[in-house]
Amino acid sequence: MIVSNTTPLSCLLKVGAADLLQRLYVTLAIPSEVAAELDQAGSIHQGWRRQLSFIRIAEPLAGDPVMALLSAEVDRGEAAAIALARRLNSPLLILDDMAGRRLAKRLGLTITGTVGVALAAAERGLIADPFALLDDLRTQGGLWLSDAFLENLRSAWQPPV
Repeated sequence: MIVSNTTPLSCLLKVGAADLLQRLYVTLAIPSEVAAELDQAGSIHQGWRRQLSFIRIAEPLAGDPVMALLSAEVDRGEAAAIALARRLNSPLLILDDMAGRRLAKRLGLTITGTVGVALAAAERGLIADPFALLDDLRTQGGLWLSDAFLENLRSAWQPPV
């Protein structure tokens, strides 16, 4: 089961593209801490549980020592997502925060982020232009991407044939 942190869900919800997650990954799990963060966004993500009804919300393990260790390095939502991905032996963790990504890599997890979701959707033919989605994510979704990063990505990305 694929695991996600808050930011990718939040950004995709804001631009009306959260359905890509279900179309790409079928089932997705989030820790209850991520669900709480989405709930706390109030009207910004009102109805997220209906829009993302395919997502399974996992409760934390009581006294999870891994969670305690991870929380010392990254915020609680990221720590919970990383801990859940480890616990479920997830083939993929969707995570944008750089510190969280470094930590997940150190733990041997396979990661992608919101950008990776956009590129995967284009590669599977679910969207025509990932850069149009990335532009929406930057301007409306709250995803920070530098101009230089996008320029390098455009140069390196090979559209599906």
